[in-house]
Amino acid sequence: MEHAAPTNHTKTYLKIFAALFVLTVIEVVIGSYAVGWGLPKVALYILLIAMALVKAGLVAVYFMHLKYDAKFLSIIAYTPLAVASILILLLGLEWAFQPHWLF
Repeated sequence: MEHAAPTNHTKTYLKIFAALFVLTVIEVVIGSYAVGWGLPKVALYILLIAMALVKAGLVAVYFMHLKYDAKFLSIIAYTPLAVASILILLLGLEWAFQPHWLF
């Protein structure tokens, strides 16, 4: 039995998988070594959250097939992501500007 040639979708999925893998490796390296680099914790958290949101967007667009669905379904899927991003940002700002002796 002969193997069929990979389709464009398979190539796309492999590219997205590679992008997710690279972003995960970068997150692990940054999370492990950022303290030694002198990166402030707030900047580290913002960077890691931004990278996680990029990864979530890639998964939503390609693996949940939102790229090919109706716009209404995309709005339904992206709204919680946007709300979560805003809440995380607000929580981070609140934590950054609170006196740390309270915690």
